[in-house]
Amino acid sequence: MPFTHVKTTSGKIKFHYIVSTPKANNAENIDPSLPVLLWFHSLAFPHVFHSQFADPLLRKFNLVVFDLRSHGETDGDDLPEGYGIKDAAEDVIAFMDALRLPPCHFVAMDLGSPIALQIAISNPHRVLSLFIMSHTCLEEPPEVREGHQQVYDLWSASFPNPEGYDEEHMMEAGYGFAQFMFSNNMNNLAQAMFNLTFIIAQKHWGYYGLHNYRVATLEFLFNRKAPSIEDISRLRCPVKLICGTDDVAYPQKYTEDFFKDLKEAGVKASLHVIQGAPHFVGVDYAPQVDPILHEFIMQNDNRNPPAVPDPSIILSPWHEALQAVGWDSEGANDDDDDSDDFVVSYPSSNTLHI
Repeated sequence: MPFTHVKTTSGKIKFHYIVSTPKANNAENIDPSLPVLLWFHSLAFPHVFHSQFADPLLRKFNLVVFDLRSHGETDGDDLPEGYGIKDAAEDVIAFMDALRLPPCHFVAMDLGSPIALQIAISNPHRVLSLFIMSHTCLEEPPEVREGHQQVYDLWSASFPNPEGYDEEHMMEAGYGFAQFMFSNNMNNLAQAMFNLTFIIAQKHWGYYGLHNYRVATLEFLFNRKAPSIEDISRLRCPVKLICGTDDVAYPQKYTEDFFKDLKEAGVKASLHVIQGAPHFVGVDYAPQVDPILHEFIMQNDNRNPPAVPDPSIILSPWHEALQAVGWDSEGANDDDDDSDDFVVSYPSSNTLHI
């Protein structure tokens, strides 16, 4: 489990990261002859790219993912008041420097998208291309702000003291968050992802971590401003946007508005809409998303990657962790995925130590 230590103006950070290559699910180093895809995960789900890291088509490349501050296994100083997009971008640049990463193809989703965009604007030489799923680069819509506030209030109320949590409030918070991410359609993999997130959230955002929870969610989201056309015009890389039609929080128009801004700024941009997909478009709809990403990388990198690796040796780096919290990797529960009954279950915090 690799870590790297950095220090930025907002504090000391012990970044947890994963490197997957064509030959190794958990590699020590990148293959310098291959393109590097740097992944920026969503709010609360550092393992959201499980399906992509398990795809042999994408494992032709170096895949590097890191846990944002107050997420996953990344540790360090508490987030300072006012911590925002530019601070997070500075942290990521320090991480890239620590790993001596070359210019990368950025792949971002949800919370990670404005951070990736900020780096592409302020440090365009670092970014070869920008692939964004379910962006949140514009200001939060009023109804989404309200939803985040409700989830925040419920989660915070779940920890009235250091000794335990209020299960009723936590279930309500979980239901709201799952509705936001998966549009009320939780299959077995989504449920396992949620279970794993719950364990991680208790670690970072329990009673003693409520400050970081507030800064990392409400303040980070609510203080975000849409980039100006002048800022966007500083982009020097192509941009591909992906969104789903069943995203209950950010409608298709939200992505179309950002796409118009990109075009107005003279950016080489394209948009792909996936019918029926929720906000977490890359989880269940990976068979549609992954080939689009692969083609985008191949169009914007002149290096020739190796042939598709043997699928039998390719596993997601989160494979075992997701199995431990209920994921059926053989798909035996797939017949139950379309059930109308929506259940959010919470494993004990002792189920898995991560």
